[in-house]
Amino acid sequence: MNTRQQHILKQLIGEHGHITGKQLADLLQVSSRTIRSDLKEIESRFQKENSGARIISLYGQGYYLDVIDEDKFKSFLRTITDKDETMPVEPEDRVQYLVRLFLLSSDYLKIEDLADKIFVSRSTLQNDLKDVKVTLNQFYLELTSRPNYGLKLSGKEKHIRYAISELLFRDTFISLENENQQKWLLPVKQMELIRNIVLKRPKEVQLNLSDIGLNNLVIHIAIAYRRINHEQYVQSNKEEYELKSKREYQVAKRIIKDIEDTFEIEFPAVEISYIAIHLLGSKLFLSKNHTEVANNIDGKIIEIVTKMVNRVEKQMHLGIIEDQELHAAIAIHLKPTIHRYKHQMNIRNPMLEAIKVNYPVAFEAGIIATQVIEEEYKIKVDENEVGYIALHFGAAIERAKFQSKPKRCLIVCTTGLGSSQLLFYKMKAEFGNRLIIVGVTELHNLFQYKDDSIDFIVSTVPLSDSITIPHVVINTLLGDNELSKIENMLNNTSSSVADKYLKEDLIYLNKSFKTPKQVIEFLGNQLINKGYTREGIVETVLAREQAASTSYGNLVAIPHPFEAKSNQTFWTLLTLVDPIDWGGNKVQFICLLHVAKSNKENLDLMYKSLIRFLDNRSIIQDILKAENVKEVLNIIKRM
Repeated sequence: MNTRQQHILKQLIGEHGHITGKQLADLLQVSSRTIRSDLKEIESRFQKENSGARIISLYGQGYYLDVIDEDKFKSFLRTITDKDETMPVEPEDRVQYLVRLFLLSSDYLKIEDLADKIFVSRSTLQNDLKDVKVTLNQFYLELTSRPNYGLKLSGKEKHIRYAISELLFRDTFISLENENQQKWLLPVKQMELIRNIVLKRPKEVQLNLSDIGLNNLVIHIAIAYRRINHEQYVQSNKEEYELKSKREYQVAKRIIKDIEDTFEIEFPAVEISYIAIHLLGSKLFLSKNHTEVANNIDGKIIEIVTKMVNRVEKQMHLGIIEDQELHAAIAIHLKPTIHRYKHQMNIRNPMLEAIKVNYPVAFEAGIIATQVIEEEYKIKVDENEVGYIALHFGAAIERAKFQSKPKRCLIVCTTGLGSSQLLFYKMKAEFGNRLIIVGVTELHNLFQYKDDSIDFIVSTVPLSDSITIPHVVINTLLGDNELSKIENMLNNTSSSVADKYLKEDLIYLNKSFKTPKQVIEFLGNQLINKGYTREGIVETVLAREQAASTSYGNLVAIPHPFEAKSNQTFWTLLTLVDPIDWGGNKVQFICLLHVAKSNKENLDLMYKSLIRFLDNRSIIQDILKAENVKEVLNIIKRM
C-alpha cells in the first residue's frame, strides 16, 4: 500500500461519517479519478487479506469505512504500518529508502546500482538524490562522490547517529515487543537486554527517566553498538573531562560496562561521554518536592524560567504567575533541553499534533515561552520542544481552574422583594461558591454599581444597549432554560461564535492567493485600513508563523500575532479558490485570530470553540462552497 493510499485509509479511519471523493482529492491534492482508483486498490487488498473491513460507497454521500471485525482489522493495520521491506514506489518513499541506505552503509554506493535497486531511471534517481541531500543537510551531513566508486555519506559520527535516530525512528514510539519496527537495527532480544540495563543503572542513583527518555537512550545505545561493530566511533570531545565529574557520567560508565560484559564487545572510553550526554539530555520526571528541586538548579535557569512565565502571563493573562509547581517543572525540563541543543541532539515528540489541536492555549504559551530561550541562548527551538514545554503550561492552566475566583453577579428584578429573594436563594442553591451575588437592585438603581465590581448581570427585564457589563435576561421562576443561560455566563459562553467574534466586513471569500505570506499581508492590511488594528500586525503575524506553522489539517490555518495590536478580540475569515501549501499542510480556509491586548476573557473556552468549529470537516466544506458572507454566518450559527 503506497503512501497516498495509507493517507486515504487514515482519513477513512478518522472520519465518523461519510467523506466524499472530492474532499479526499482536495486533502491529498490529486484528481478524483486517482482517489477512485486508490479506493478500489484498498478495497481489493481488504478482500484479499481478509482484513475485517470494507469501504462502502453511497451515491450522493461519499465513502465510509465499515469495520466488521475489530481484531482482524487491527491485525491488518499492523501488517501495513510495520516497516515495509518492498521496493518504494512514491517519490517520498524512495527518498526515505535512499536516506536509510546511506545512513546504514559504510561503503560507497554507485548511482547505477541504486537506480537498478529501486527500479527507476538514472535521471529519476538524480532528482531523488537532490531531496536526499536536503534531508541529510539538516543533520550537518552530506554525500561525497568519488569517480568510479559512487556516493558515500560523510560527516561527524555523532551527527550520523542523531540522523539515524531521528530519521529512521521519526514516526514511531519504539515498541520493543514489535520486532519489525527495529529488526534492521538489532535483533529484538538484544534490544530488550539493552533496555533492561538502561532501566537498572539510573534507578540505583535515583535518576528518573521518562518513557520517551528511556526509549531514546535505548535507541542511541543500540545505534552506538551497531556502529562500533562496523568500526565507526564518536570523535573525542573537549568536554569529556568536564563530564567526568557529573553523576550522569558514572551512570553511563556502569551502563557501558554492563553492555560490554553482556555483548562481549569493547566500547572506547569516548562512548561513555556519548552516553552521558544522552543521560544529561533526557527528560526527567519532576520530584514531589518542587522547592528542593528548584534550589538544585542553576541560578541562570531559574532566572530564565521566571522570564518565560512572566512573558506568557503578560501576553495571555492565564493567572499562573505564582504557580511554583510550574516554575519547578520548567526548570527541570530546561536543564536537559539546553544540553540537547548545545550538542545538536534531537528529541521526538509523538504527542506534538495532539498537543497543538487539543491544547491550543498551552501550545501558544509554549511558543511565547520559548522566545525567551531563543533570546538567551541564541538557538532556534523546534516544535517538538515547544510541545513538551506546552504540557507544563497546560497543567498549570488546569490547576488555575481549581483556584479561580467565583464570578460576581448582580440581580436586577422589577417585580418586588418576594420574587427577587426567590431568585437570590435559588441561584445560591444552584451555583454555590461558584457565584457571589453582590446584590439585588431595581432597574432605576443600577447606576449605583460600578462596572469593575460586577462580572455579569442577571435581569428579569431587557436592559439598555448602553449597559456594557455582560448580562442575561431570564424568567423570574428560573427554569432549566434560565439556569442554562446563567451557566453560560459563568463560563463566558453566552454569545454565539458568530455574534461574539465575527463581523461581516471581516469575511473574504474565494481569493486566489498562492502563499501564506500573501494571505497574511492581505488580511493584515485590511485590518489596518478598516481601523481594527494598528500598524505592525502583518510583521507580528509573520513572526509567529516563523516560530511554528499554524496549519492544523482539515485544510485550515489559524495565523495570529505574537503581539496584540488591538483592544478587541475577533476572527477574520478567508477562503481560497484553490488550496495552498502552508507549513507542509494543504490549506484553503484561513481564520486570522486576534486576542485583545488587555484580554480578560476565558481564552481556553474561546480557543476550544474555535478548534471545534474548524475541526468540523462538513462545516469547512460548506463554507468553502458558500457564495456570500451571509451564508457563511448562517453556517457558523447553525453549528
